[in-house]
Amino acid sequence: MSIKDHMGSPDRFGYEWARYSEILPESRLQLQRWFGSTGLHTCAGKSVMDVGCGMGRNPYWMLKAGAKELLAVDADDNSLAAAQKNLAEFDQARVQKCSVYNLNPKEQGTFERVTCIGVLHHLEHPELALQKLWSCVKPGGDLILWCYALEGNRGLLPLIQLLRSIGARAPLWLTHALAKAITLVAWPLILWWPWRNEYYKRLKVLSFKNVESIIFDQILPKIANYWTKEDMQRLTSGLSGADVFLEFVQGNSWHVRALKHEVSVE
Repeated sequence: MSIKDHMGSPDRFGYEWARYSEILPESRLQLQRWFGSTGLHTCAGKSVMDVGCGMGRNPYWMLKAGAKELLAVDADDNSLAAAQKNLAEFDQARVQKCSVYNLNPKEQGTFERVTCIGVLHHLEHPELALQKLWSCVKPGGDLILWCYALEGNRGLLPLIQLLRSIGARAPLWLTHALAKAITLVAWPLILWWPWRNEYYKRLKVLSFKNVESIIFDQILPKIANYWTKEDMQRLTSGLSGADVFLEFVQGNSWHVRALKHEVSVE
């Protein structure tokens, strides 16, 4: 499979990460919430591969949390250039171009932890991607996923899908301009509205630029799946030799930790 034909929207996300390449301190807490009860601190001492690394924001905080080595993988050159810059301070970090569909333990290696944060729901073939990710997890290691949930998003999803139907088809510069305009209009509402959903409540404490990048991220891709609990259980049921823990986080998304069984010695 070619990288661009089956990855979803790598070039569009590459455009995004080239323009929002700064690692903001507040993004550590975002990643911590995506890690759910597993906790970001559990990266300490582990070999980690982060797939769909974007501009390197999540790998940066995994390394700050103590990962002993980390391979950051993405399919887009703009994303990889930003990741290379953001991870330059870490001797134990490597950046590599590869589609999730081309992952191979003989080439990338196996890791005590493989992470795929905010990527799986943008893929055309998530089941195949999961098998490739799983193949790179060492026995006794784990696979960490974070995905959009249908639960908690039903209220705003029609509006998001309407805007995405425009943004996903428009030239990138126009989609970016649309995201900026939406943020200007939405910002006062975000600060004023008495949100009940945990995720939307937390938007109030993020910077304007961060919210702008989130809105751009939402209306940018050609594929964006919002999965129910049953969907997540079905998707992960194909992971052989796995104990799967599914957790609803932030009131609108799924944290998954799949533990790979140790190889028994007769």
